[in-house]
Amino acid sequence: MSRWMVNVRGNSFSAGSMDELKALAKKGELGGGDIVQPPGAQEWLYAVEIPELKASIRVDPMDGLDLPQEQSSGVSPIVKGIAAGLMALVSIGLWGYALSVKNSMPQADQLELIGKHGLSFSEVLVTGTGVELQADATGSSGVVAPLPKNKKAELLAKRGNWYKLRYDGKEGYAPVDSVIPAYYFADERTKLDYDPLYNPDKYVYVMNSSWMMPAESKQKNASIMSFMLQNDSKFGMTDLRIVAVLKDGTGGVLEQKEVPVEGVMAANRSEMVGTLLPASKNEQPRVMLTSDMMKLAETDDKVTSRWLDGVEVILPSAQVAEASVTLVEVRAVPPEG
Repeated sequence: MSRWMVNVRGNSFSAGSMDELKALAKKGELGGGDIVQPPGAQEWLYAVEIPELKASIRVDPMDGLDLPQEQSSGVSPIVKGIAAGLMALVSIGLWGYALSVKNSMPQADQLELIGKHGLSFSEVLVTGTGVELQADATGSSGVVAPLPKNKKAELLAKRGNWYKLRYDGKEGYAPVDSVIPAYYFADERTKLDYDPLYNPDKYVYVMNSSWMMPAESKQKNASIMSFMLQNDSKFGMTDLRIVAVLKDGTGGVLEQKEVPVEGVMAANRSEMVGTLLPASKNEQPRVMLTSDMMKLAETDDKVTSRWLDGVEVILPSAQVAEASVTLVEVRAVPPEG
């Protein structure tokens, strides 16, 4: 996503193009002393330092004084001197303020300061216009709430090209390219370091998957999907959701089941996923990481006898030729502080 970051008198926002910046400058909403950061750049620049933008910037600090024109023979040297002095003071004030704002921006090795400047690790800034929280990650199940531009929202998870967000107490999904995460304001090295927080699906994946029909199953046509999850990041991963899909010989979907996976995956670790079968009829099966089952077993020695290695999926009547498991949603655990 190529966007310009802008800071005008302490207020930060983004612009989608040079044309948008020029329009702001022509309207007087962006001055030469305000600072901008080009897409992909690490440094902040004064607006007047950008050649394409300079011509659009209004230079009118003295417009309100209604002074005579320079060529007028009736202008006193004293008036000229006062005007020049005022011009210099205004210029110094603008540039001095811009410099103070620029110097207050967080450095790459101080990313935690982003929270003090408006964004924390678990927040994003809404940059799109007319963005709405959707009920699901397809945009076809209704609107939950509007997401006003330049407002902050809490990042809950990522699902494909959608972020799951919380805004004003409501939860829903919004397109990834309609918001900017906190690490956008950092240098390239820091962005790479913290990328798993905002793109966790790139670092967690299914491996060693297989499926079978156990002869000892109590339920007819029960199929067991066995698989592991691998976390290749330095952050813990949680709020995992997987989808098990069964297909026929033509590739048609016969059965599809989405289930949440309990637990937090440790950093740089692979782990089996299984099902804790209910102890009574009033309980539901719980799909979870093996490590979480082991924690339960420390206080309940009967847990291991109810443990099933994998996720149970009931086979349809048609012939199943292919089965797969996919991770569809995940959240990275932000660092503390």
